Amino acid sequence: MMHKGMLYVATVVAASLLALITPTPAQETAQTGITLSIGAFFPSEKDVRRASEDAWFSVELDYRLQTSEPNERGYYYDLGVSVGYRGSGDNYYIPVHATFTGYLSEQFFYRAGAGIGFPKQGRVFTADDASFSYSIELGYNFTAGETPIALTVGYAGIARNSVNGFTVGISARF
Repeated sequence: MMHKGMLYVATVVAASLLALITPTPAQETAQTGITLSIGAFFPSEKDVRRASEDAWFSVELDYRLQTSEPNERGYYYDLGVSVGYRGSGDNYYIPVHATFTGYLSEQFFYRAGAGIGFPKQGRVFTADDASFSYSIELGYNFTAGETPIALTVGYAGIARNSVNGFTVGISARF
């Protein structure tokens, strides 16, 4: 069971990071291609919230495989893979996705992921069979020193058992 204290701590950390950051200028730093996202998942189904918690912990690790060249308007995209965790106590699933991230400008981007989700059987998931998993999010890039930081909001889920909901997070690219 996700403790409300952990959610409060995550909110304070996120607010502190946002207070320290400014809009990001174009940076030409060598990066590893790894993005770490930490945040919360809010199930949209009342039955899911009743069987678990109103807010689940969410973490995702994304690896960029390929980056396109920017076009004349500055738009470019990344192709990657990601693995994550969304859960609360005994109720969780692990999404493994292929990802597409489109950069509309230096600050705004969107990311879509699709793949397989691996649920843990329990009060929310009636079976632990793998199922189609998806996510879509919008983001705004900030910066804290050399590491690009972003605030993201989105929608994610796993097809089996209709576990889906809204996501809010902070991500850092390394």
